[in-house]
Amino acid sequence: MNKQEDSSPTLVETAPERDQRFRQLRRLVYDERYRLRLLIGFSLLAFAVVAALAAISYLYQTVPFDLATTYELQEPRGAWFGQLMVALSWPGNLPWSLVVVGTGTISVGLWLGWKEGAFLLAAIGVQGIINTLVKTMVGRPRPSSDLVDVLREVSGNSFPSGHVMFYTVFFGLIFFLALTRLPRTLLRWIVLLVSGGLVVLIGPSRIFLGAHWLSDVVAGYLLSFVLLGFAIEFHLRYLGPVVVKEKAKGTPPPDRVEP
Repeated sequence: MNKQEDSSPTLVETAPERDQRFRQLRRLVYDERYRLRLLIGFSLLAFAVVAALAAISYLYQTVPFDLATTYELQEPRGAWFGQLMVALSWPGNLPWSLVVVGTGTISVGLWLGWKEGAFLLAAIGVQGIINTLVKTMVGRPRPSSDLVDVLREVSGNSFPSGHVMFYTVFFGLIFFLALTRLPRTLLRWIVLLVSGGLVVLIGPSRIFLGAHWLSDVVAGYLLSFVLLGFAIEFHLRYLGPVVVKEKAKGTPPPDRVEP
């Protein structure tokens, strides 16, 4: 056991326990070529869809499926639904997003080590740069109040959704780290439920508030899932337990194979 494992808090699993957390991913982890083919194939498909949506967004301010989705989500559903949608977007607004990132980075660093904390922070930084570049290139305006109900005025360009990209990368990595690196405690299940729920629901929240169109949200999810995939690939190669850092090209070593 290395020095980092000796000094880690008791909440973090030992090396054998961490290996167990990767059991469900083991076949994919060891088949490196298959994993990379999946990631590259998905990335190419995602970029093609995002490029098509960007072209549509550049040429037309609105398209039928954008308007139809917003109208559907903004149908009256009770005060609780509106309050939920507002609350879901709140952690992604400045300055609270900085508090969320800082708290998450420090928490991950304390539980898993400074490398994982730095890894999380770097991924968020890359996400922010990509989002800003694409927003600037496409230059799509936000939904206007003469077309839909704009419940929260937001400045800046609309395509792709910054909230969606931030939530998917940040809370997606929190979900991955909790799933693979933390013991099966109540805290782990709470982290999985909250982080996964935020990723799924942030898209509808942004549309409901009139801050984004459906195409903005779809592009945000696709770009961030590509980034999330490469971030997880980096973690599997360089930061995960020994079992995922071994460069096995075929079948895992006999003592590592599941019964």
